[in-house]
Amino acid sequence: MHLTLRQLNIFQAVANHASYTRAAEELHLTQPAVSMQIRQLEDNIGLPLFEQMGKALYLTDAGQELLGYCERISQQLRDAEDVFENMKSLSSGKLNITVASTANYFAARLLAAFSRQHLMFA
Repeated sequence: MHLTLRQLNIFQAVANHASYTRAAEELHLTQPAVSMQIRQLEDNIGLPLFEQMGKALYLTDAGQELLGYCERISQQLRDAEDVFENMKSLSSGKLNITVASTANYFAARLLAAFSRQHLMFA
């Protein structure tokens, strides 16, 4: 099975709006482009994800299952983004220190001062 993040993002938008047209508007795509991505996703999975009843669009059981995975994947990506933003801002991370034996006397005082200034304890 070959799925892309783009397809999952489009699927999630269609599922959340229950509309190909509104999903296309949100994603700044054409409605046929959204329909094509959903069709390819359904072909890759081998199951229909949506059921059309009149003008209403409903998720099938497979669609409900995939939506759960999409939500978890989206959360994981947001978590990763948060971690990388924190790393860029230097608000968190690891500090590795190597001290020569001749610096033992003043290194402890420097580390204590750094800890008071930069570390927050709960």
